[in-house]
Amino acid sequence: MILRHSTSALAIWALAATIAVMVAAPSRADDKAVAAPPQRAAPAVPGGAGVAGFRPPETCLKEFTPLRDETARRAKLLKAATERRFAPGEACQLVHDYELAQTRMIDYAVAHASLCGIPAKITDQLKANHENTLTVMRKVCTAT
Repeated sequence: MILRHSTSALAIWALAATIAVMVAAPSRADDKAVAAPPQRAAPAVPGGAGVAGFRPPETCLKEFTPLRDETARRAKLLKAATERRFAPGEACQLVHDYELAQTRMIDYAVAHASLCGIPAKITDQLKANHENTLTVMRKVCTAT
């Protein structure tokens, strides 16, 4: 019984620590990051998307922004749940919902990286954050 309680407490602390990272992550993929100029390097994207002053097409902003906002909203719900007492199953569901929103956002970013001028550095960071989310989801959902 004590071991199970310790495992649950560990999973919750891991969840709280990861959420702090996750809440910050979507803001790194905002419009400014997408349009950020490279560090004096050749354009990373065909068509000059890496050139200073590049502005992604409106369709990119219209399609990506809601995905980013939904992911951030889910992260905030998750963070709020860690700051209060919550039912064991609630944490698992919240992490799962966040993971789904995060997956949709990443899938769009990867599929439209060239067109929208999303640097590989951003998609790599999103993927790394997603791996952390999957790890937390396994811990939280197994502990409950």
